[in-house]
This record gives sequence, C-alpha cells and structure tokens, in this order.
Amino acid sequence: MTAFDTKVEELIAKHPHLTKDEAIKIVTEKNKRKKQKRNARTNKGGVNKG
Repeated sequence: MTAFDTKVEELIAKHPHLTKDEAIKIVTEKNKRKKQKRNARTNKGGVNKG
C-alpha cells in the first residue's frame, strides 16, 4: 500500500461518514497545498542567495 492509500484509509477511519472519493479529494488538495508551500520556501531562499 502506498503512502497516499495509507493517508486515505486513515482519514476514512477517523471520519467514517466520508466516502473514499471525498477522502481522496481531501488528501489530494492537502498535498497540493503542501507542495505550494514547499515551492514558495524554496524559491524565496534562492532569491536571497544572488
């Protein structure tokens, strides 16, 4: 099982009222937000080094 699948299963276990599709959507959106923050930090650090 991949890390993504594990996160989806944990979310469903914690919130049984969610469907699998809803849980996948939530995890995907969270991953996008985390990636945007990571990229913003990386780009911000690269600008100051010039």
